[in-house]
Amino acid sequence: MPAPLISVILCTYNGERFIEEQIESILQQTYHPLELVISDDASSDGTVAILKKYESNPACRIFYQQKNLGLSENFAFAAKQSKGSFLAFSDQDDIWLADKVESLYHAIGGHLLVYSDSLLVDENGQSLHKQLSGIRKMYTGNDSRGYFLYSVVWGHGMLIKRALLEQSLPIPANVHHDVWIAYKALTLGGIFYLDKVTTLYRQHVASTSKTLPQKQETRKHAIRYNDYQKQMQWLQLMKDHSPQTERTFYNKLFELYSLKEKKKYVPELAAFMLKYRDILFRFSKKNFFSQLVEILKQSRGERKD
Repeated sequence: MPAPLISVILCTYNGERFIEEQIESILQQTYHPLELVISDDASSDGTVAILKKYESNPACRIFYQQKNLGLSENFAFAAKQSKGSFLAFSDQDDIWLADKVESLYHAIGGHLLVYSDSLLVDENGQSLHKQLSGIRKMYTGNDSRGYFLYSVVWGHGMLIKRALLEQSLPIPANVHHDVWIAYKALTLGGIFYLDKVTTLYRQHVASTSKTLPQKQETRKHAIRYNDYQKQMQWLQLMKDHSPQTERTFYNKLFELYSLKEKKKYVPELAAFMLKYRDILFRFSKKNFFSQLVEILKQSRGERKD
């Protein structure tokens, strides 16, 4: 029986500095057959000129957006162009180890999603001597409740079956596609962690997401309230799409978080989070004291005025 086609989805935008190195690392994968689907989101730097060099490569299918769609829409477009039975997602500035796709394919088994570890590197590709597994507690299973506070699956490290993509579209507004797809996988049977470094995960000034802990600055009230509204939207989505076995938990958590808009402090929320502390911090490496601090912070009111 021939090996199934795997599609790698790569969305680009003003990524001229690192994009060629990433494309080369994908094209040098040991797994075949593989297609690389690239959708450029109206880049204004030299990214398009680099992509055009790969138009003649039979493994590449490249699309150019005439106007900027934003990451979520551009991802959805690229994913819909793919033909593979499995899909892997690529950032535009990382480096894949040659056996990444092959390793993930052999590990996925009956799961909808498998993800692996990554080594953090600097802008020059030099090791920062940290792995994602040193930042989060990696997880295999189907309990989604810890996902409310902490993500444990990064898009660049995952391989999914097409059935999961089809059940995840459309991507909800204001939610990163990898966060949403991983949550859907948790609710539809679970995720599987492959304890192996397969990606050099580049950290640099222009990164769209910051993996290493950042210095916390005091947020203005209006910004805090806006963040609270986003948190409530995320919790609403989790509640609406949660499996029946977790519905009571999410309903109560949503009810208590709603009180933050009416009170300066919500002791009922603190008590609930303390009761479910092991679940809520399942993916976190915070110690007990740090968990308590986070619970107190989460229980603080976020009134609009």
